[in-house]
Amino acid sequence: MYRKTITIALFLFLSFNSFAQQDGANKKEEYYAKKKKMMEIPSPTSINQIEDGNSKLINILPGVYYFEGDHNMGVYLVEDKFTLIDTQEEDNMDRNLNIIKRINKKASIKYLISTSNVLKALKTVKDLKKEGVLLISQRVTEKSQLKRKVSGESGFSGSFKPDFSFTEQLNLNIETKTIEITSISNEGNSLVYLPNENVLFTGAIYTHKKYPHLDYENGITLGSMLENISKIGDVVDKNTVVVPGKGTLANALDLINYQKVMTKITKQIVIMIKNGDTLETVLAKKSITNNLDSRGFGDGSVTTEMFLTSLYEELTYELGPVDTRSPEERAMERLKGNAKE
Repeated sequence: MYRKTITIALFLFLSFNSFAQQDGANKKEEYYAKKKKMMEIPSPTSINQIEDGNSKLINILPGVYYFEGDHNMGVYLVEDKFTLIDTQEEDNMDRNLNIIKRINKKASIKYLISTSNVLKALKTVKDLKKEGVLLISQRVTEKSQLKRKVSGESGFSGSFKPDFSFTEQLNLNIETKTIEITSISNEGNSLVYLPNENVLFTGAIYTHKKYPHLDYENGITLGSMLENISKIGDVVDKNTVVVPGKGTLANALDLINYQKVMTKITKQIVIMIKNGDTLETVLAKKSITNNLDSRGFGDGSVTTEMFLTSLYEELTYELGPVDTRSPEERAMERLKGNAKE
């Protein structure tokens, strides 16, 4: 009887211990399963990308993407609705739209926001509008349109106009998310900010690690760009992910450094112009842009020579006629004037 009692007790103990071990194993397995699942969720610093020919889609955060290229294009997915921010060149758009479908086959494109008054893929946008996509852009004054020489082939003039326009700001609410579209200048340039994700799309006013496209005759000047970039400080903080109009991802510190570097280059060229130096002399002085060129700034669609030439023409126009006489000649002229008096 005693031996039987011990046997039963031992059996119960082993059974309980086995169940406890099994329960512990289950909890351990559940813990690692949860941990694995958490690791699979993209973090704000992870970047996954899809490439197809010249189209390269980069995942910034869950639901936030951008196509990197000569002109960056944003993609924002909320529930089953896509919002596009700008377009790329027409040649890329078919590939881009096919890649977007791979993100979520059940979602559809609902909105297209243009950060400028010029579309780079007019045909694609017209097709999207036929499918019910709503185009949003800043309302531009007639004076600004004339200044920028916006034509019916590339902009919103004529019969082709946005479905929703604004002068200062427009907040677009999609489910639980908000998109803030803010005018940065009265020439059609806007910022697109995603407050829930803290991501900012700057459009053409900011080019990261590449030289900007300048055209002073049409109002696209470095001076206006720097002025517009200074206004971004009210929107961003140190954690904001900045998607430039051209170039790789940036942050608030990059914007500050960009302003400093470009302001320094501007001052150097202004001094050279006032000293009577020609464009050839400016281009020959490699020290002006050596630091940026070594980091690949001139490897984009805007070369160093193109950038310096455009900036020289812009500053020459702003400064007006410059007295190129030597200090001695100027002093002699003053003496002659005094003698006449």
